[in-house]
Amino acid sequence: MTAPPPPPPWTVISVLERSYAMARDNFPAFVTVAMVFAAVSLVVDVLSLGLLGGLIHLVCSAAAAICITWGTLQAMGGRKPEWEPMLRQLQRPNFGMLLLLGCIQYFVIAISAILIVPPFFLLPLWAVTIPVMMVERIDIGGAFNRSMDLTRYRRLPILGTFVLWALIFGAGAVVIVLLLGHGPIAHFVLWVYSAVAATVVQPLPAIFYVLLREEKEGMTAEQIAAALD
Repeated sequence: MTAPPPPPPWTVISVLERSYAMARDNFPAFVTVAMVFAAVSLVVDVLSLGLLGGLIHLVCSAAAAICITWGTLQAMGGRKPEWEPMLRQLQRPNFGMLLLLGCIQYFVIAISAILIVPPFFLLPLWAVTIPVMMVERIDIGGAFNRSMDLTRYRRLPILGTFVLWALIFGAGAVVIVLLLGHGPIAHFVLWVYSAVAATVVQPLPAIFYVLLREEKEGMTAEQIAAALD
């Protein structure tokens, strides 16, 4: 019996195409989840809660990433994710640890942008921490270490993918502001736009996780998704 052929090498362009296809094929579920958390952030903006508002934004971003990561892993494993099971990830036994992991990661990367360590260094280093903890059920320190191991020698294309999507969606946001200004209508359109962008960007950690494990360890997407059961 011959061994299965190795997975084809992936590039920045192939991952861009894959994340776009993932969002397109699962758009109703992904955008519903993204808009639930974006709605909380919108209310926070209206109430102008200051530092508390920033903390709520951070928590909502991490929670949305957890739910969409689970949905992406399911989709890559050949299953069709729905928005209700994705939101029910808020009740998973290790959700608190996943949320803390996501908040630490996002906070440190944000702070690094104004301090010493460039965020471009940390982003690819910690790109797959959330799927690592979700699938392999390890602690926070182990998730960071495992992410650093998996991303070794592949951090440049990981960074390139994030940067290209950021440039594409950033250009779109600029166009919206130029056309609509800074009023309430523009704010609402940007809110919807950010939810749509999340359906493409937030699947990236799960996509990278599967690709890296296929490439380095011979795992299949189906085997990885089965670990979520």
